[in-house]
Amino acid sequence: MIDPDKFTELKAGGDLPSPKGSALKVLELCQRDTVTLPEIIQVMQVDPVMVGRVLKLANSAAFGRPRPAVALTPDILMSVGIQSVRQVVLAFSLISGNRQGRCPGFDYEIFWSHSAATGVATQLLGAATRAAPPAELFTVGLLSNVGRLALAALYPERYGELLAQAGGQFSAALTALEMEEFGHSHLDIAAAMMRDWGLPKLFTDAVLFHEAPELAHFDTESRSSRLVRCLHLGGRLADLCFMPEAERGREFRKLPPLAQALGIADGSLATLGDQMLHEWAGWCALLEIATHEVAPFSTLDMTPANDITVAVTQEILKHLCILVVDDDPTVCLLLQKFLTAAGHTVHVARDGREGLAQAVRYQPQLVITDLLMPRSDGFQLIQGLRQTELGRSIYIMVLSTVADEAQLAEAFDLGADDYITKPVEGKLLQARLRAATRIIRDQQELRHEHDELRRRLLELSIANQRAQDAALIDVLTGLHNRRYAMERLAQEWAETGRSGRPLSVLMLDIDHFKQVNDRHGHDVGDAVLRQFADTLRDFSRAQDVTCRIGGEEFLLIATDTALKGALLIAERIRVAVERQPLAANEVSLHLTVSIGVAERGISHANIDQLIKAADDALYRAKHRGRNRVGAAA
Repeated sequence: MIDPDKFTELKAGGDLPSPKGSALKVLELCQRDTVTLPEIIQVMQVDPVMVGRVLKLANSAAFGRPRPAVALTPDILMSVGIQSVRQVVLAFSLISGNRQGRCPGFDYEIFWSHSAATGVATQLLGAATRAAPPAELFTVGLLSNVGRLALAALYPERYGELLAQAGGQFSAALTALEMEEFGHSHLDIAAAMMRDWGLPKLFTDAVLFHEAPELAHFDTESRSSRLVRCLHLGGRLADLCFMPEAERGREFRKLPPLAQALGIADGSLATLGDQMLHEWAGWCALLEIATHEVAPFSTLDMTPANDITVAVTQEILKHLCILVVDDDPTVCLLLQKFLTAAGHTVHVARDGREGLAQAVRYQPQLVITDLLMPRSDGFQLIQGLRQTELGRSIYIMVLSTVADEAQLAEAFDLGADDYITKPVEGKLLQARLRAATRIIRDQQELRHEHDELRRRLLELSIANQRAQDAALIDVLTGLHNRRYAMERLAQEWAETGRSGRPLSVLMLDIDHFKQVNDRHGHDVGDAVLRQFADTLRDFSRAQDVTCRIGGEEFLLIATDTALKGALLIAERIRVAVERQPLAANEVSLHLTVSIGVAERGISHANIDQLIKAADDALYRAKHRGRNRVGAAA
């Protein structure tokens, strides 16, 4: 993370992107604990464009609304959520105020178009895995790369040079160049900005690690892990929208393992991708952002890369992708001419620093590098490549003279594979290339075997995880079952005992549910339970744990929440159930729910006593007439 003092200094300069106008008023209003929904709507209606965008979000596929919302009402705002509204208003304001800038080479339209695609993809992925509320997922995806926009505003000229050096504003090499040049990357800046805007740590952590989830070290079962993986995959799907058609199929074939780790089947990923394209086009039209036609994901060739035969691999390796790194233009031209004539694709860099950036961009199979170059030499290039997963698989050949035995020995110690002397002689180079090709082919076949083994292990792991999950899920509603509820509550009890953070539980019971079964049958009763579970998911928070513990009884574990906050959650759920009729088999029912709420206190020796306190509060709520919330004494 960027040093707080450094961020304060950058912020004081006034160049960082920030919300303005009516959006700023909405953000300030949403931060007040006593704000009402009509107050927020009144301020938002001053800006019809903002209202239209919030309605577009409320009508998006992630919310599954049966009828489209046509006006901003308290019910619509409640379904989206105040914090979600606050975040999307922030995002829309940033788009409106930052459509152009002073950084040469930074395409602002493409930036926002890519951001919108990331937002939609992350929202759909997160909805499938319930990583966070849909509107907040859209926002975190949309803002995940806002640090690039900030660096373009802070250092327009120098950042433009880095873009050219990296090969584009979404190049994988750019992050390392940012760190080297500024001491912080766009990820650090984005996380600091989002933290400054009041977004939860869950989201700032996801943004900080989304380009390299393996560095986050989150528990694989945690919501933080699911969110960072959703954001990573959402960004990869967005990248595919800006690739040449010839590359999209190859890159898309790399994504199923990432989707499987989130519990999304291979076939579902293509369907989700097509839905993303549809939603992305709609958002770009609404936000007046440039877009372009992209072929549906369902039309891409999904033949696994592991099924490529050895014969095809050998044919591919007849034409290598080669990177030549040398500060002597004559040597570069000679090698480029010879290698191109042999059918290889050749890229050229002037020094080790540029060579590393080009290696990340083009992913060559072979690097031919001089050792002595200005700014950044071949030794640094070899060392840099061998420190990365990509670079460890590249065959490295160094250019040397017979007299440079000490330098040559150092190059081999750093990881060079072979050498060729200057001046380069054609027949010898051709022989060296044949030897290199054999080794590259063998390494590629080993990687294919390794990837196939890893894929099978992943499938077994996922199958095992799904079997474990199934034992903890209520089959009818899809919520966690009683066993999971008790295990999770015990974990939270132990954690709050160590940290001193608050913990509350809600016991919920559908009023007069027995009459539903008696009058309309168990099919209708089951449908009511499923719809009630959906309402419980929609109107609880992302951090809450929702469970069905038996019959019409449900439990909600409100982590890091005191009694006052838990009562607000309970009231929001009660109102939602009361206002929303439950329909099943052409029967429309207006039901209510009674809720008992209790916070862990010194009088509770264990989780059984905490649950009993909430159950007693539920009993009192039913005794007082039902359809109400009761608090434990």
